This record gives sequence, structure tokens and C-alpha cells, in this order.
Amino acid sequence: MVTLRDVARQAGVSPKTVSRVVNDDPAVSANTRDAVMAIVRAMNYVPDEAARMMRTATSTVVGLMTDVVATTPYSVDIVRGAQQELKGEGKTLLIANTEGDPVLEREYWRMFRAHKVSGVVYATMYHRPLDLRTPDFQGPIVLANCYSGNADRPSIVPDDERGGYHQAQHLLQLGHRRIGILTLLPAIRATVLRGAGYRKAFAEAGVSYDPAMEVPAFQGSVANERLVAYDVARDMLGGRERPTAIICGNDKVALQVYAAAASLGLSIPGDLSVMGYDDLTVIAETLRPSLTTVRLPYYEIGELAVQTLTGMPDRAPAATFEPVLVDCPLITRESCRPI
Repeated sequence: MVTLRDVARQAGVSPKTVSRVVNDDPAVSANTRDAVMAIVRAMNYVPDEAARMMRTATSTVVGLMTDVVATTPYSVDIVRGAQQELKGEGKTLLIANTEGDPVLEREYWRMFRAHKVSGVVYATMYHRPLDLRTPDFQGPIVLANCYSGNADRPSIVPDDERGGYHQAQHLLQLGHRRIGILTLLPAIRATVLRGAGYRKAFAEAGVSYDPAMEVPAFQGSVANERLVAYDVARDMLGGRERPTAIICGNDKVALQVYAAAASLGLSIPGDLSVMGYDDLTVIAETLRPSLTTVRLPYYEIGELAVQTLTGMPDRAPAATFEPVLVDCPLITRESCRPI
């Protein structure tokens, strides 16, 4: 393996000069820098990152702590967005997936500290409050897709209220007035926020909001939910005053609504308009007709979380932080039509 001393010997300079060149020390003259870098490239020299970390007590590595994001198709774009942003910074991402195990989480915080990571993004599978208490890590931390209940850390979250507003507004603008809503579990923060968005859109349109038309598409607890959207949709569509449109808590729910409508001989969007949420393309683009939905901006959340993290000082003073809201845009396809 080529060493720093090998490069110095070949270039006819001291090892200290080579070290300054590869670490972009501005004190090195341009001619010396060019000459040394030519030798570095010719010899395929790779700087010893571990040694550099020991000297500077800093790292080009950023930690990403997750509950199950790294293995969840809905939100893996948080990881992609973070990696893309770090690529431009010349940094790499060290991912630790806790699977919700507090013991494992503590071990990962210690691992991050041992690797001297420059900061940590903590990301969750769904939009929820997060109590980090006091992790065994002193560097900056930014929350992604979650937020601190006491606002003690920066957080980047989807604007679910605006997303719910987009869903209802689009259908109302198409002339729909009897709109069913199949929600996520009521205990989920997104359900509450989107509900506020629905009601705002209904109020702006001067349309009465019927709470009886809003039904959970899941049963059970957040960690052990059971999808019941097919049966709920059949009941809703089999009634005497069936809705002309259904808003769905996510695209998986919309898939079940398609199946329920087909079982009753109803066509989409001829007899029923369907609106999803998430923009899970394996569903939204495969369904026929393709699904109009609202996109969860996970990629942008990952990017913005890293931007926020890299802009924070290592020892940030105590402060309170309002969550940064990222818009959830409407993706118009073929499943909704004017009435």
C-alpha cells in the first residue's frame, strides 16, 4: 500500500507538505500543490482517514439513526436524499437501524461517538413526536420525519396538514361534494394534521364536512395495525348514498378501494374518484387507471436535514426550534374526474 512517505519521497518534499496538500491547506503554493497532486494521482495514494480523524478530532462521516426507515420502501428516500446532499459535501453516511430497540440505540450512539461522526440525523418511519432524552452523543442532531415534543432540536417534517388540504381541495374543485375519507390510525399525528387540512378545504368551498364519512382504514395499534380498508370501502360504497370520491390515508388503502369498487361493479373514475397519499410509485403508477395522489417529500426531507445539520455548530447553544415543514405536492394522474 502506498504511504504518505512514499509520495513525499517521489515528489521530493517533506511528508508534512504532502499532508498539507491532501488536506487542502491554503499555505501551500499552487506549484507545489499541483506537483504533489500529480504524484498522488500517479501512485493512486489514498489518505489515511482514520489517522486524519485522530489528528483533527473531526470526521467526514455523518450518522443516520433510524427506527426502520432504512428497510422501509415508503421512506427509504430519506436515506437517498441525505446521501445525495452529503455527496456534494464530500462526506459519507453511516447508517444505524435500531428496529425500535432502546438497548441497540444506546449502543449505536456510543458507536457514533467512537467514530467521531460530525453529527447525526435521526429519522423515523412515520411522522411522530420523538423523545431522545439525553443520548450518549454531544454533537449536533437533526430530526427527520419526527419532532421533539419540547422543541429542543431542529426537525424537518412533511406538511401533512397541507397535504390533506391538497387532497380535499382537488376533489372539491372537480365538483365532488359527498367525499368519503379512509384515514390512517387516529392516533397517528398525520391523521390529525390531514384532518385539519380536509376541514379547511371544505370550509373554503362552503361545503359541510360530515364526520360520519371519515373512517379509519386500519385497526389495532401503530406497531401492529391491520388494514381493513377493503371492508370499510365496501360498506361505504354499498350504502344508499355512496360517495362520489374517496380520500385515502395512503396508496395501500387506495389499492384496497380499487378492489372494493371492482367487487361492486363500480368503475374508477367513472363511478368513483380515488385519491391516494404517499406516491408509492409501485402502486400509483401500476394501478389502472393510475392513481392521483399526494407525494410524501422524503427525499427533500433527507436533503434538508443534512443541510441543517452541516450548518449547525458542534456545540450549539440551548434553543427552541419550530419544525420545518416540507410541502406534500399533489401528483395528478387518472383516478379522479369532474362530477
